[in-house]
Amino acid sequence: MRVILSICVFMLYSAICKAQTITFVAEDLPPYHFINQNNEPDGALIDLAKATIKHTKLTAKFEIMPMARIFYALEHNPNAVTLSLLKTPIREKQLTWLGESYFADAYLVSLKSHTDEVSHLNHAKFYQVATIRGYSSATYLKNAGFVEGENLVLVSYYQQLWQMLYKKRIDFVLTNTLTLENELKRSGLNPNLIIKRIHLTDYPSKLYFSANKTLDKHTASAISHALNTLKENGEYQAILTKWQLPLPATANKL
Repeated sequence: MRVILSICVFMLYSAICKAQTITFVAEDLPPYHFINQNNEPDGALIDLAKATIKHTKLTAKFEIMPMARIFYALEHNPNAVTLSLLKTPIREKQLTWLGESYFADAYLVSLKSHTDEVSHLNHAKFYQVATIRGYSSATYLKNAGFVEGENLVLVSYYQQLWQMLYKKRIDFVLTNTLTLENELKRSGLNPNLIIKRIHLTDYPSKLYFSANKTLDKHTASAISHALNTLKENGEYQAILTKWQLPLPATANKL
């Protein structure tokens, strides 16, 4: 009787999984996730999500959208999963975290023409440091003692951020390696004119598959388990190699 019951439960769960479609969402950020020449979602983390889904009984679709819409999807769609989100103290309580997908080192960057010696975040307090208003980077700088109107400049869009740096209206920008070159090119600026000054090792760097809090627990477990399987069997490493991306330190230890 127990065997029959277990089989029935398994069949029911399988049917639910097959009927459930996960919506993977991400911003336009080559080579991690973007729309390719065939007008289809593509990229290293898109491949990672597709490989993950193959190890489950789930189905999935992929959408590329701005960050504001991503956060809206995570809040309102119980089956939404984002591909590369930093885990901050506030976000940690708001979302379900399914597994590490990649990393993004944070830096203070400046123009190469900025010749003053600055080797520590505290040294940068004597200059104008900027980032995007509402981002976790703004909270990080405020917690480090930066004050808006004194040595902290907050703007609404990254294009505005980089234009201010290149026009020398600010001295440093807090950014991460994941978005840096892409943002500069989209702003029509030469990436060769900037330099990474200070590596902020205490800034959150791990990127995660993360989901709505109401994502079905069995579904969340299936995705997490599949992602771990990819890292253990070498598929994860192969995907990053295909896209010529360096492996996270954690992946090198597997």
